Amino acid sequence: MSTFKKVLVAVDLEEDSAVYVLESARQLAPDVPLEVIHVLERSHFYNLGDPTLALIGDLHERIVAEVNEYLDKLCKRFDVDEYQLLEGHAATLIQRHADEQGHDLVVLGTHGRHGIRLLLGSTANAVLHGTRCNVLAIRVPGEGAAVKPADQKYQGVLAAVDLSAETDQVLDVAELVSAQENANLQIGHVIKPFQHAYAGINPTTLSDVGLQFEHEADQQARARLAGLAKERGLSEADTLVRHGAPSVEIHDMVAELGSDMLVVGTHGKHGVELLLGSTANAVIHGANCDVLAVRIR
Repeated sequence: MSTFKKVLVAVDLEEDSAVYVLESARQLAPDVPLEVIHVLERSHFYNLGDPTLALIGDLHERIVAEVNEYLDKLCKRFDVDEYQLLEGHAATLIQRHADEQGHDLVVLGTHGRHGIRLLLGSTANAVLHGTRCNVLAIRVPGEGAAVKPADQKYQGVLAAVDLSAETDQVLDVAELVSAQENANLQIGHVIKPFQHAYAGINPTTLSDVGLQFEHEADQQARARLAGLAKERGLSEADTLVRHGAPSVEIHDMVAELGSDMLVVGTHGKHGVELLLGSTANAVIHGANCDVLAVRIR
């Protein structure tokens, strides 16, 4: 039985990318009806009111017909009965549609180090930051990116957690996905260096304090992770603690472990928050694997 109950898949018009995103969504939610959506962002020329631009209307009709034909062909290939072509601001409409229709997961595509790209590119950022449900960013083929076939993915899942009271919500989803895919689950945490946490303070004057701070933070984090691992039937060897810039260290953990999915927490309208908050953008944009942002309740 799938971890998620109602899945919305947002696709672009690049067929290879759209196919891979749908294959991945099917892999993660094999027994759940999918709904496919594409948002056509109309040109700003529509707002000018210039009668010489009347031909744009004819062009628009042809574009709509072609995109609907594309969606129909794509959805038939995956036995998807429900799809919609919407027009307007992509991120806003994807968020609104997911909220109104009660989807618990939005799936879209990402090109990893080049940033998340969906439809016209930057709109995916807003989808991640503003949606009220979980968001899965799929690392798609292209530009030299090596990706596994969808049915061979999700053998390794890394949950990157901040050890706050909300950590269990992230781990609950990561554990469900891991069990469903028969994947190895590992838990990681990054400790930000003392001088980074207290920017502006001369580190030479507090070197001993800083070293002690980081040592105690390390010991506490390892103990907490060991406890979380035991609660979930994992071993202490399945936990990792790193020191440094969170985004860099998490990317290194993904590469070191060969993780196929990175699971992080998000607070929806307040933006994706992981570890020390704003670092999550870099974590998601630079990850060379799929990223599941879990909506914290």
